[in-house]
Amino acid sequence: MKFKTLKMKNFMRYKGVNEIDFSCDEEHNVTVVLGDNTVGKTTIAQAFRWCLYGAIMTERGKKESDYQLLNNDVLAKLDANRTATVFVEITATDNEHLYTVHREIEYMRVYPKFLAKESYKTLKMYIADVDSPDIKREVEPGVNHVKIDEFINELFPKNLSHYFLFDGERWGDFALNGVRENIKESVHILTGLSAYKSAMMHLKDMGDSSVIKKFRKNIQGKGNIYDDYERDKTRLERDIERCQKQIESLDATISLCNKKCEEIELYLEANKDTEQLQQAYRQCQSVIRAQSERYLANYRTFVLEYNANAYRMFAKPLIEASLRLVKSIAGERRDIPHMRQASIDFIIRSGRCICGTPITKDSYALECLLEQRNYLPPADMGSLLGEFEKTANRWNRGEDDLSEDAAKVDDSVRDYEENCIQLQKIEQKMSRNINFSEKRAELKRYRNEANSAALKKGELKSVIASNQSRIQSIEIQMRNQEAKNAENEKWRRKIELAEAVYDKISADFSEREKKIFNDFNNEIQENFSKMFNAKDKKIKLTENYEIQMCYKTDIGGYREEKNLSEGEKVARNFAFIVTIMDYSRRKKLEYNSGNADMDNDGKDTLPIVLDGPFSKLGEENISLVANVLPQVSEQVIVFMLRKDWAYTGLDKYVGAEYSIDKKPDESFASIRKVDRT
Repeated sequence: MKFKTLKMKNFMRYKGVNEIDFSCDEEHNVTVVLGDNTVGKTTIAQAFRWCLYGAIMTERGKKESDYQLLNNDVLAKLDANRTATVFVEITATDNEHLYTVHREIEYMRVYPKFLAKESYKTLKMYIADVDSPDIKREVEPGVNHVKIDEFINELFPKNLSHYFLFDGERWGDFALNGVRENIKESVHILTGLSAYKSAMMHLKDMGDSSVIKKFRKNIQGKGNIYDDYERDKTRLERDIERCQKQIESLDATISLCNKKCEEIELYLEANKDTEQLQQAYRQCQSVIRAQSERYLANYRTFVLEYNANAYRMFAKPLIEASLRLVKSIAGERRDIPHMRQASIDFIIRSGRCICGTPITKDSYALECLLEQRNYLPPADMGSLLGEFEKTANRWNRGEDDLSEDAAKVDDSVRDYEENCIQLQKIEQKMSRNINFSEKRAELKRYRNEANSAALKKGELKSVIASNQSRIQSIEIQMRNQEAKNAENEKWRRKIELAEAVYDKISADFSEREKKIFNDFNNEIQENFSKMFNAKDKKIKLTENYEIQMCYKTDIGGYREEKNLSEGEKVARNFAFIVTIMDYSRRKKLEYNSGNADMDNDGKDTLPIVLDGPFSKLGEENISLVANVLPQVSEQVIVFMLRKDWAYTGLDKYVGAEYSIDKKPDESFASIRKVDRT
């Protein structure tokens, strides 16, 4: 399927009629529309969605009603009671037919407000043969255009619209209006698995509307016993279905727990040296804390002592200089230590020396005492200087004590610093963030959870086996009842045939789904590596069809990264889209060549329309992604910034180029075709 033309009138930023003819050339299958920011590239992408589905892509926090489709310039010039028309018309082809979809709304201005009110809207669709494009057949609209909507959905499935109508600015999480896309359903549709599911629903899984249920209603004369058998069988079947769903959930749990256990075991093994280092680290921390406390205590003592005796330290150089001066000028000391002149005067007045010698006038003893008196202060300088020396020595002893305290503080600091250096060396060899006790507790928890799930699974399997045995017994009883009537026997054979067909389709579905899932996982990673040259990361589909991005760890294996950047989200989404498109393209080629599997549905491929696809990618990735797209899709239509175009390398694929022009003084844009000759 390819888009041929897009025609717009008064749609949002575009005034009057604007038209684009898309390239349908097999080799030059790219149509590019270039423009600057805010000129109307996204408007064209919105025109596709509105024309096909009657809706537009909204920004987060906004509703569709917040958007006005009628061009503002047209609205401003609209007189009272006059109307203006908005329409978008798309023509597509599958190389055999032309399909034209025309969606139109008529607006009336609500005076004096600057608002447009819908007065009329319609949806029309036409089909023509490629060889006779002018002979068009109108598709019957049905009630509220239901039939046209159904026809459009067959050509361009709405639940796949986010894959072929790609909005690079808004589509970071596969979301529209905050609703997550069902990727599993999308894969089933594109791979033909949805046809299996529809057949299974039709045969058995639609309750009273199913084929098997309707067949059973045709059995005559059933009576109370038969009805009881049927109710019991239905109850047992539902119980089996419930158990099987629980087993699927338990299998997922067991798989996840085993995976987590393996990761933790590898992690613990890889970090066993770190655990030993952590023990040494904790010991070193304990020593440092004790040293820190000692240092603080010594420091506080030193500060108090320093504040009280610091003058001694500063006075020491002066005192030592004074002592040297005293010794140089004082000469030999001749006084009696600790003796004073008053003591000599007392002895003379008493008339007797302390030794008992009488002291009389003109005696030799008096002469000796008077001579000694002259050597004592204040009469003798040497004595005074001697006293000074004693005081100086006493001061110096106090300064020595202060120095010893300072040395203790210095030693504490040196020991503390040495252990801090040792701690840093240990830190360089380990990660402090690893809590091995928590890791081991986590390992135990996962093992217990896996064991519990396995036990529960075993119990459920026993219940299923028991129920299946009871169902077989009930079916024998039911056939015995039915055999009493020839007509019943006919319907019984039909029921058995339908059940056999159901079982075959169900088995084929499971086998094919598993194969497609594995193929998709391999291809999505291959495409991701091809487009983003990523050696340290990969993406994969989970069993629940969630797209995960995983980063390579230092100890081997990969871990999921949930906090993705906007660029990583776009990379992930592109890889998935390319895989979807490539798969669809290859299946179409197989179908057309007659080499397709019997179960291929032979649906046509979808074009891909990209709005701002590369705005969040680097220059290298832009080129890698862009050059893959024309190879996996039969038609690529891209709206992007002029500045990013040079990095795409898509010139060799371009079959049509358009430019969006907007004058500075005008509120509307226009589309101009660029001559590439």
